[in-house]
Amino acid sequence: MVYSNRRNGRLAVAGLVAIGLLALIAFTACNKSQSSAADGKKLVVYTHQTHLILGDEKKDASGNTYRDPSTAWQKILTERFTEETGIEVEFVGYGSDSNVIKQLLQVRDPGLDLFSVGFTMTNAEYDRYMAPIMTVAEAEAIYGKDFVAAMPQVNGTLRQLNIAKEYGEGLTYNEDVIKAAGYDAIPGTIGEFEKMLQKIKDSGKTPISLHRVENWPMFVLSNVASYVGGRADSFVKMLDDPEPFSPEYPVGKTIKMYTEWKSKGFFEQEVYPDFGIAMDSVAQGKAGMLFFGTWVIQQVISRVPQGASPDVIKFDAPPDFGNGRYILVNNAQPYAINAGTKHLEEAKQYLDFLARSPEYLAQIGCIATHKDVKPIAPAQFALIQERVERGEVQQMIIPPLTQNSIDNDEILKDANLLADHKWAGLPFDALDITRPNDWNAYNAQIKRQNDLYNQFRKERGASYKN
Repeated sequence: MVYSNRRNGRLAVAGLVAIGLLALIAFTACNKSQSSAADGKKLVVYTHQTHLILGDEKKDASGNTYRDPSTAWQKILTERFTEETGIEVEFVGYGSDSNVIKQLLQVRDPGLDLFSVGFTMTNAEYDRYMAPIMTVAEAEAIYGKDFVAAMPQVNGTLRQLNIAKEYGEGLTYNEDVIKAAGYDAIPGTIGEFEKMLQKIKDSGKTPISLHRVENWPMFVLSNVASYVGGRADSFVKMLDDPEPFSPEYPVGKTIKMYTEWKSKGFFEQEVYPDFGIAMDSVAQGKAGMLFFGTWVIQQVISRVPQGASPDVIKFDAPPDFGNGRYILVNNAQPYAINAGTKHLEEAKQYLDFLARSPEYLAQIGCIATHKDVKPIAPAQFALIQERVERGEVQQMIIPPLTQNSIDNDEILKDANLLADHKWAGLPFDALDITRPNDWNAYNAQIKRQNDLYNQFRKERGASYKN
């Protein structure tokens, strides 16, 4: 097998260098490179999910971090795809800088065939840069109308395909930690939940690991607002709220709740230098839980120390914040095809292959939605599945992209609050933990954000449309 690093369109053969999510890491997914290249059957796939092509990060007995190739599930599956089709696949990893992808799309660089979508794009960008994958009608017949409604569409065609579904924001927790605090399960009410967090803190452990050194974890608040508001589009419905960042409205109430948790010491008091440390804290029982999407579960499980049972890591719905107890259901594993590709049919064939692989999707924490395969629920979803089936938790399907979504984002962008999730990060950071009862700076920031939002909402003449 050949390993390579791809930079600025040039290919240099080298040894595999696993330097994390921000590395541009590429490798050939089979040993048929000469015959496949001769046939022109080769796909270049950019992915932000580098753990699926390199393996999960683990620690050896000496505490050194390494990648476990036996858990590089997409690489392993893709080798089978190559064996069956003769189509070679080269992966290139990209990190949080979406410009890497956007620059290639803008010039229709044929060196990029398809990519996992790890950033937000507008419908105009999908129209300009993405190849149609199939018609909306064809997609609905295969994946279901509700899920296809949330996929980017242009002129009756699908420009991004989500090949699976997954549960959204929930609590990935260490069962030993909450049992030590006197709880057998995540409480169903916000009052009992906060009592549990206090008991975890009193025990000397971190209740919730947040990883506040970066701003992207604050994005979770847009989905938590759905639980707080009791409707899937609570974040977008800011358009209809007179003062959206005030605690009388879902988004403002969510930010206030998170900031109150900060004032009570429910998040880590030290600085985690990277998100791996945040995941380690839960896996090693130093913290109670993480409040993110289900993408984090398998990575936490893989970090459980040797000799300890991985079954200690559980996933459950958050509590009822006042409008019902919910769990989001998201489209998962999004892919788009570059309009400049010279291998459109091969790219479609690869996506269809992934979508028809329920064992693989379950292994990475997702559930297949393709009509021709029997879905397999990952083991870590057993608890939440039972709650849903008993009616204790309601499923909340993530809403489609609408003009409301676009208008809300544009207003936040005008107010310089969208980038880096400043709408949540700025007020959260305004509270000084050395003065947890002083909310003056927080309240001033909330007023600034309300004023800015209302200013640009008025200038745009935007309003929420049912």
